[in-house]
Amino acid sequence: MVSEPPVWVKLRERHARNHHIFTVRSYDVADPRNGQEYVRTVIDAPDWVNVVAVTTSDEVVLVRQFRFGTWANSLEIPGGVVDPGEATLTTATRELEEETGYRPSSVRLLGVSHPNPAIQGNRLHSFLAEGCVHVHDGKPDGTEDLRVELVPRSALRELVMSGQITHSLVLATLLLESWRYQVSAAATARP
Repeated sequence: MVSEPPVWVKLRERHARNHHIFTVRSYDVADPRNGQEYVRTVIDAPDWVNVVAVTTSDEVVLVRQFRFGTWANSLEIPGGVVDPGEATLTTATRELEEETGYRPSSVRLLGVSHPNPAIQGNRLHSFLAEGCVHVHDGKPDGTEDLRVELVPRSALRELVMSGQITHSLVLATLLLESWRYQVSAAATARP
């Protein structure tokens, strides 16, 4: 068995800067192998959720919105920030309905991943919401300007492969969902 690398030692915090949706912190750290000191920066952010929402007609509910990092519109699945003390399942259901106006009959966890462990400690909780029905036009946050789009579930692969869906956290969630979907389909096909 291969041994794990040793954990680095956090010596002291240099500074922190709160940017509302995340905090950037710099630390003096020591290499556990030789004690040499370095400065490392991390981003503290809350956990997030992403939701693959499938309607009763086997369509996936997508949202298109402007993203400042790419300064362009992005085709994504619904998702958002986990509020303090909120269960991730509650966040997934809340974000889905707020952003799209769709309400699911069932929601289940697909998996949990770390968005960027090199500089972030938060997690992405990926969910599958099935039996979604449209109950209203959505109530997105004041700064969100979303356009809801429905696509056949079978079209997701082409949207990814053609570069129409490029958001890496969305891709991670879609991968988890596609594996679950393939396993489920294979189990159903067995005699």
